[in-house]
Amino acid sequence: MKVVVAYDGSKHAHKAIDQLQILNGPLDAVIVSVVRGPALGIRGTAVEVDQAEIDHARAALDKVAAELAARGVTARTRLAMGEPADVVVDIAEEEKAELIILGTRGLSLAKRIVMGSVSSNVLHHAPCAVLVVR
Repeated sequence: MKVVVAYDGSKHAHKAIDQLQILNGPLDAVIVSVVRGPALGIRGTAVEVDQAEIDHARAALDKVAAELAARGVTARTRLAMGEPADVVVDIAEEEKAELIILGTRGLSLAKRIVMGSVSSNVLHHAPCAVLVVR
């Protein structure tokens, strides 16, 4: 089964990673971390992403891949930039994923309206089944 797991290093993302252990059969897992950006500044010029954010995301991916390998789960990692929901959906399409797994932070209705919800957006635009973990 081809699975894409969205990973940002949070405890909710770790719960999503843990779901790989309960899936049956051979897995082709891709762990995806998305750094928001690049963004447009107030004058419409591109604002670069902080290299420290990229380095932190890469280190988190490397760490979780090593943790999975220690549990006998092989996974590829992908680091991307952009809007997290869009990137996860795009990668799932590219990878021809059968399942996307991601955590949710459980935002209140007000925060979801203002900030949006990555899990909600993925759920509504995914090309495959989606498992949202609390």
